[in-house]
Amino acid sequence: MPPEVRRRVIREALAVGAGIVVGAVLIAIKVGTVATAAGIAILGLALVGATALVFMEIGLSEDRERAEGERRRHGRDG
Repeated sequence: MPPEVRRRVIREALAVGAGIVVGAVLIAIKVGTVATAAGIAILGLALVGATALVFMEIGLSEDRERAEGERRRHGRDG
């Protein structure tokens, strides 16, 4: 995997983690309905982002596996 892709994934994971923390804090402090609603929205979006990152990682691992299989096949045929 190219280093720029790995860096992007790490940045996105950090943003998702920050969203989870901010959302949880807004829900926990209970200063008002608006803050709680914002916390729920932020937390929900962050959890969707976390799910997307997991699926992206699965797809990238499948791509790596497929590329390795292609290298092995061409190595034997060539």
